[in-house]
Amino acid sequence: MTSKAASPLLSFCDHLSSFSETTNVPAIWANRVLVIGVVLFAISLPHSIAAIWISLSLCLVGWMVRDLAARKFYFVRTPLDWPLLGFAGLTIISSLASAEPAISLPKTRSLFIFAVLYLCVTNLRARAVNILLGLLLASGLAGVLFSFGEKIIGRGMIVTSIAHDSPLATSQLQTGDVIWMIGRKRVSSLEEANQILRQQPTDKLIEIEALHAGDPLPVELRITDALKAQTNPLGINVDGRSRRFRISGFTRHFLTYAEQMQIFGLLLFGLLVARGTGVTEPQSHEATKQASLLAGPPSLPLPFSLSLFLFALFSLALILTASRAVIAAFLLALVLTSLLVASRRIALITLAAALTFGSIAGYVLISTRTSSAINFADDSSSRRIGYMKAGLKLIPQHPLLGVGMDAHKKHWSEWGFPGDYITHTHSTPIQLAMERGLPAFGCFVWLLAAMGLWLWRSYKQQKNPLALGALAALLGFALSSLTNYNFGDSEVVMLLLFLVGLSVLAEARP
Repeated sequence: MTSKAASPLLSFCDHLSSFSETTNVPAIWANRVLVIGVVLFAISLPHSIAAIWISLSLCLVGWMVRDLAARKFYFVRTPLDWPLLGFAGLTIISSLASAEPAISLPKTRSLFIFAVLYLCVTNLRARAVNILLGLLLASGLAGVLFSFGEKIIGRGMIVTSIAHDSPLATSQLQTGDVIWMIGRKRVSSLEEANQILRQQPTDKLIEIEALHAGDPLPVELRITDALKAQTNPLGINVDGRSRRFRISGFTRHFLTYAEQMQIFGLLLFGLLVARGTGVTEPQSHEATKQASLLAGPPSLPLPFSLSLFLFALFSLALILTASRAVIAAFLLALVLTSLLVASRRIALITLAAALTFGSIAGYVLISTRTSSAINFADDSSSRRIGYMKAGLKLIPQHPLLGVGMDAHKKHWSEWGFPGDYITHTHSTPIQLAMERGLPAFGCFVWLLAAMGLWLWRSYKQQKNPLALGALAALLGFALSSLTNYNFGDSEVVMLLLFLVGLSVLAEARP
């Protein structure tokens, strides 16, 4: 890259950063690495956990090298410091006292997700909010459009028959089910499936991801030389693609994707409500000229029609995930957010919208999953209740420090968890209290309350519309956490923390 071509990019990085050093060359370049990492982080947040951690690591390395070169530690305090310290400290102590410390201690690395908040408030200027939020929304929209296209075209291959000597004959796979991934790679024909199988090393156990009545059906297959030599290794016949599936963007995790879509939808709803209550007044022509997208007001100048359109798209994407608990949390968060602003007109409009979305969601649940999914009488609901009951029974036995993160997976049947599929309790409060103890869970509640109060004050006192959007997303996250272990999804937590950090930057300071 020539210096002329590089100059605008470097100026762009310097323009977004709050780092003001102009003579320390190593610190300046390290800071540019940090800013580039933040940009990559915003783009990858809706899609890839691997890309998220790579970009976040780039940010943290740039931050560390910059401060070492500048011989000064740059760090901004927040109202969340104490609950975060309490939660992190108790998590580490719980892992040391874990029933399985070899499993729990490596999991403490997940505490680094909270660095996202401090990364924003310490290293960025308010002018970065519009750009990063625009990149985040555009990246999320790309996943939504891909999902809509996949829903139209179809996914995987529908199994029409299974031979008696098929390696899948003894599995739970049935005719009518859909195979859509083999070894983490998407397939839509037997030719693609056969090619993937023949590329696998002998004696490897690979996962075949199938769908039964719209829900995941994991199947494992051992690769042998005899299997790879067959004309039809799977021993099945297929016919066409299926449209009966729960969308998941570019990933394979529809529940994580549902949580992300909820956060995006509630963010945009908060912006719409803030505009409806007069917080974001239209600017004069002169003010508009002085406020460009790059250096302008940090209130995200999205037109009302565009905000409404994006809100509808993200809401529809959430509904197409057919995730009941997240959809219910989303609808309730819509109503609660509208009630917070004390506007009867907005509350009535929101209630009508929630009822409309709820009706559409009911149809999608029946058509995508089973008819019993609408009244929570399916196997998925009974399994979740069983997981929660087993977790609740462990809490009184280890009330202070819990059993340790993921220790229950080593003692699944021994500790009374039902079934052979090892997972979690599907409830953030139960999971945290069981794994880390009641004091750590108390710090978690303190953290959410402090975050909510911080955002509310920013909205009311600073007239910050983005704070209301982040508060709505926080409400949805908290409500969904009751029946989902969404705190265990790093992508979801980092997305929420990123929005909170940007909301703080967007405060209307003089």
